[in-house]
Amino acid sequence: MEKSKKYMLAGAILTAAGVSLMTYTANRYTSFKKVVARTIRLEDIASLEITRLSSVPGEQKDIVVTEPEAIKQICEDFADVKLMKSARNVSTDNKYSYYITIVQADRKQRFDIILKGKQHMIIYDNDMNNPHLKAYKIMGSFQPQALKLAFA
Repeated sequence: MEKSKKYMLAGAILTAAGVSLMTYTANRYTSFKKVVARTIRLEDIASLEITRLSSVPGEQKDIVVTEPEAIKQICEDFADVKLMKSARNVSTDNKYSYYITIVQADRKQRFDIILKGKQHMIIYDNDMNNPHLKAYKIMGSFQPQALKLAFA
């Protein structure tokens, strides 16, 4: 009888550890769609205020995208990006970093997105009830072609 209680206790501990590990892993991975796109509809976006910073000091370019088709193309580039939570202190692996502010039709700035190279993204949610910042590592290949074309 004692042996079966030990096995049951060991099984319960292993099950709890497995469930905890699965929960931790599930909460660590997400997507741009889950973080941003499910919160704000494309038709609610009035403009994208984008700043491109270069690794060359003083080289900066600001644009405001208001054309609905251009906004849609940029958002589609980001839509399927898979993300993994990471440290906030990330370095860029690319010549340019992009700072994007999503402005809603009611002129509220809902999200600020910092794209640091091709591997890191920081998203600040300006939700008035619960503002928060999270840093992510971009999983897989990410080529923001529409974003690059906006600066051409």
